[in-house]
Amino acid sequence: MFYLHPPKNRTKMIEASQVLKLYDSGERDFSGVNLKQVNLSEVNLTEVNMWRANLAEINLSRAVLRRVNLSESNLTGATLWRTDFQQASLIEAQLSQGMLIRTNFSQATLYQSVFRNADMRLACLKGADLRGADFSGANLSYADLRLANLTGANLSHAVLTGASLAQTNLSNTNLEGAILEIN
Repeated sequence: MFYLHPPKNRTKMIEASQVLKLYDSGERDFSGVNLKQVNLSEVNLTEVNMWRANLAEINLSRAVLRRVNLSESNLTGATLWRTDFQQASLIEAQLSQGMLIRTNFSQATLYQSVFRNADMRLACLKGADLRGADFSGANLSYADLRLANLTGANLSHAVLTGASLAQTNLSNTNLEGAILEIN
């Protein structure tokens, strides 16, 4: 169950299956919804707006979320295995302690997002805007960070074993304690 548009007085409580029904009927604005611990794996929610949504511990494995707006959303502890976030906006989103193995963030805007202690092995962040993002303690082993902008990002104590960093902007990036074994 989740709440549709919760910041106002009363919110409408609907079943998780309603997300797909509403989406199929043309609804795209799910701003502020509460989908904590919901399973929406393998769904297609392209171009949906979930600004400031509570998606903590959600399962969106193998979901297609291209060009979505998840800015300022809480995805702490989320399972995002092979989730497709191409060209998505996740500005100031919280993704700490999430399972983001093989997640595709190519050309996504992740400005000042937080990925503390996230498992991001083999993630694709090619061409992503990661300015000011916090990857402290994250595992980015074999991640594709080519052409990404990591200006001012925090990669302290992150694992970057085998990561692709060709043409990545690392200006003013904190790499203190990071493990860098690049091929």
